[in-house]
Amino acid sequence: MNIIKDQDVIIILKSMLNKLDDRLVDHGERVAYLCLELMHYMNAPYEEYLHVAKLALLHDIGAYKTDDVDSLLSFESEDVWEHAIYGYLFLSRMSPLKKNADCVLYHHMSYEKLIGTDCSNKKIASLIHLCDRIDVAIKQGTTLTSLLHQSGQFDPILVKAFETLNKNQCLIRALEDKTYQDKMNELYQTIYLGEDERREYLEMLAYSIDFRSEFTVLHTITTTAIAIELGKQYHLNSVEMNKLYYAALLHDIGKGAIPISILEKQGKLDDKETQLMQRHVTITEEILKGYIQTDVLHMAACHHEKLDGSGYPKHLTKKELTLGDRIVAIADILSALLGKRSYKEKFSITKAISIIEEMAEEGKIDQDIVQVFVAHHEEIMVRVDHNTEKIKQLYVDMLEHYLKLSGQCVV
Repeated sequence: MNIIKDQDVIIILKSMLNKLDDRLVDHGERVAYLCLELMHYMNAPYEEYLHVAKLALLHDIGAYKTDDVDSLLSFESEDVWEHAIYGYLFLSRMSPLKKNADCVLYHHMSYEKLIGTDCSNKKIASLIHLCDRIDVAIKQGTTLTSLLHQSGQFDPILVKAFETLNKNQCLIRALEDKTYQDKMNELYQTIYLGEDERREYLEMLAYSIDFRSEFTVLHTITTTAIAIELGKQYHLNSVEMNKLYYAALLHDIGKGAIPISILEKQGKLDDKETQLMQRHVTITEEILKGYIQTDVLHMAACHHEKLDGSGYPKHLTKKELTLGDRIVAIADILSALLGKRSYKEKFSITKAISIIEEMAEEGKIDQDIVQVFVAHHEEIMVRVDHNTEKIKQLYVDMLEHYLKLSGQCVV
């Protein structure tokens, strides 16, 4: 039995993008809808149809890294490359959408400049560019006629197709009254991913959020690796281990809605900032609820609860927290202690152990799990370090590639 259905993976990705900024709510889906209508009109093959739908839906995923939504929405701003480059890097390095990922890189480039690039599929890039600008214009109340006929900005064949299809304003009405969502939901039901692809998409989502800050790059993978190693010590079966994996992987996706200024603040958060930071747990639950098995959701959403009821957001107590809940919570604490943060250096394993032992003595976290970790921490951490090395190198490679591309890209 799948912990997450294929179509629900897509919905989780869409929901997470919606949490980034109110101005971007449903933007990716609306762009995908416009792309699909134009492709259908031009008799595109079904396989390409689905491929472009996924690219268009995720075309702004790089915005997680930038926190700069203003430039995405501006028609005048030339500062649009940062999120496009990061989006391309996320999709090309982490997702099943490696083919034509560079179309996301070029989705803000004018058609006359695009045709002179080495983009793998100029038709897809120009299609996403056109539909992206149309949706922004509709949301901002900009006149489409003047937008569509800017010299050299858009592929004239696509512009003509859009104007033909939008006769009597039918496409715009579908966006405004949200009837386009019915078509998109029908499409999601036809998507088949398979276990490897499901996992790859969700890993991309989790890691793209971690990659927002150099201080959180290894947090999710470390939390997941520690949780899995603790699960092995408890001889959990394959189904339970799979649930533990997804819960740990997705436990912090709500941080995608938290400003980088808070994630990277040096020093203690004030009360208002603390409340905002703590909302990441509630946001995680909002994104996942209804799309992932209940016990997995519970593990993901309870990683800041404490056995004595002093945790958040629901102040659950020992009797309400399962073994899986407790494992993910301890794995999360250890990952935070062992990692560098904006407000602290990484702690040694000795200091981390002393802290969790004290927490266990105070009745905040599970004493037995802590003892299991302490007894096996050397072998556990060898495996954790091995599992995190790949992500660490990926982050370094992506930063190097980003700097190279940002020096080459000119709008």
